[in-house]
Amino acid sequence: MEPHQVAVKQGWQWLVDGFALFRKNPLIWVVLCAILVAISYVLIKIPFLGMVLNLILPVLVGGLMLGCQSLQNGGELEIAHLFACFRKNPSSLIALGGVNLVGIILIAFVVVLIGGQALDAVLAGDQGNLDMAVLTTYGNQILLALLVGLALYVPLAMALWLSPVLVALRDTKAMVALKLSFIACLKNILPFLVYGVIVFILQVIIALLLGIMNISFSSRFMIALVVMLPVLIPTLYISYKDIFSDNSIQTKT
Repeated sequence: MEPHQVAVKQGWQWLVDGFALFRKNPLIWVVLCAILVAISYVLIKIPFLGMVLNLILPVLVGGLMLGCQSLQNGGELEIAHLFACFRKNPSSLIALGGVNLVGIILIAFVVVLIGGQALDAVLAGDQGNLDMAVLTTYGNQILLALLVGLALYVPLAMALWLSPVLVALRDTKAMVALKLSFIACLKNILPFLVYGVIVFILQVIIALLLGIMNISFSSRFMIALVVMLPVLIPTLYISYKDIFSDNSIQTKT
């Protein structure tokens, strides 16, 4: 179970192999991701149910990892895979969601504590048009708050990245999975950096191509992420197999 270090170029290879896994059943992947996005959108829009989304998201991701495993082994990918982990280790996966929720709340508290009056001034303004006077006055304080929030969130994201896969596929206990995921990301910080940069560049390109849509660039940037989900989700499984297996896998195209 000890994660090992892989070559830096694997950050790119995860995307290549993830796309190959997507190509095995693209229609079902698109439908699965559409359902996942729809569930997320509905829960976020209903007051207080956004917290429920944080709790069940690892359960849904775990189910998709079972689907990836099925495809990798020559089986079928089914809609039912999305909900499969509600019957397999749901408590451990929900525990991961609980860690995520508590972590986000604590990080938000720290950010607000540092940002204080500066964040209040920004939020009180017109969200469509940032007040340059406010940014000039409170810019340093806002930047500090955001940097501290990012510094606190990165370790949380590292602990959560591979933990749903470990729980779903190896029946790992939640706390052990969080530890292993953090160690795996720490050992492979460069491949993950390559992966992240490439994903970011692809998002920007897709967002620019969506320029015909009469919405803000930030909205198009988020839509680009949704468009990429059917490929990005398999890359999670691919990176897990690469880091926790004796040999790097090569998905057949």
